[in-house]
Amino acid sequence: MAVMSVTKMRVDDHEGPWTVEDVLALPEHPARARYELVDGVLMVSPAPGWEHQIVSSALHRQIHTALAQSAAPFLSAGAVMVTGESRLFIPDIAVVDRATVQRGTLAVPLEAVLLLVEIVSPFNQSTDRILKPALYAQAKVPAYWRVELEPDVQIAVHELSVDTYREVATVTGKESVQVAGEFSVELDVPGLLGDLAG
Repeated sequence: MAVMSVTKMRVDDHEGPWTVEDVLALPEHPARARYELVDGVLMVSPAPGWEHQIVSSALHRQIHTALAQSAAPFLSAGAVMVTGESRLFIPDIAVVDRATVQRGTLAVPLEAVLLLVEIVSPFNQSTDRILKPALYAQAKVPAYWRVELEPDVQIAVHELSVDTYREVATVTGKESVQVAGEFSVELDVPGLLGDLAG
């Protein structure tokens, strides 16, 4: 495999289908947009806004706390890369097999993922509601949560059923939710907005 120079690789210079290696060789987008890949097609999403990031951080803290209390063999992180053979995603939150993450890890394989969380923003509604759940289910990711910010914050909890997701709960308050039978998270949906002005 040829090594690409990060300083020379640019979106405008690329020809033909994209590969995971091509996307990993791209420099960080100047406006912090996210580069993702689906079967040779590069997808670029704008950097998330304040509300999105505040909700993401608060939900990640709830998941992280649950993992620490359960001693389940998983790690959680926000906005990290997960990859398949011809796919690269940057979910808002990922819970992955602890054994797949070591110092220097850039991306983990989709087969090591237990839960992926996407927060729906105005510019990515169809991606987070339709495209990504279908692709995550195809990759056999056991759990998918979709966070809706409008009209009020809620979390749609999905579990894998054969080759598609089924919604098992819609959480708008405080509720304990199982993550693929591995651990439980005490969700506090009203608390996700923190001190953000209404």
